[in-house]
Amino acid sequence: MTQASLFPETQEMAIARLDSQILDLMLGHNGGPLGLTLEEDEKSVLRAIRYMRGVRNAITIAELQKITNLSPREIKKSVRTLRMSFQLPIGSSKHSERGGYFLIISAEDRSVWVGDVLDQVRAELAVLRAAAGPQATLELLGQLRAEVMQ
Repeated sequence: MTQASLFPETQEMAIARLDSQILDLMLGHNGGPLGLTLEEDEKSVLRAIRYMRGVRNAITIAELQKITNLSPREIKKSVRTLRMSFQLPIGSSKHSERGGYFLIISAEDRSVWVGDVLDQVRAELAVLRAAAGPQATLELLGQLRAEVMQ
């Protein structure tokens, strides 16, 4: 269990910690809860978004394609791995003035990203309700709630 600090981490401290974590991963050190190392595609994507701090500095998938020579599918897969396996705070936005991927460094960044994720979930639920009906949708939502609470 983590003990609350008398001196909360400042944004500058959080950025420095994140920079150090990214540098360690880029140098081939293990990271994340499973102690994994980055694959080349993941390194390429992380190298490209490393300094894209905050939603205002997001990098588009088209720009990432040019920099990394990866397909959109490969980029999305790498971002998912960086988020899930290495627990890096990588946000994405489709609705901001300059949509794309970015490092989450503030509550505002997190809010934008969470809002976009919720919009996606709502859109998929609308499709599910239209195709499967309201009762099946409610049952699936109950199942999801049980899975999230585990």
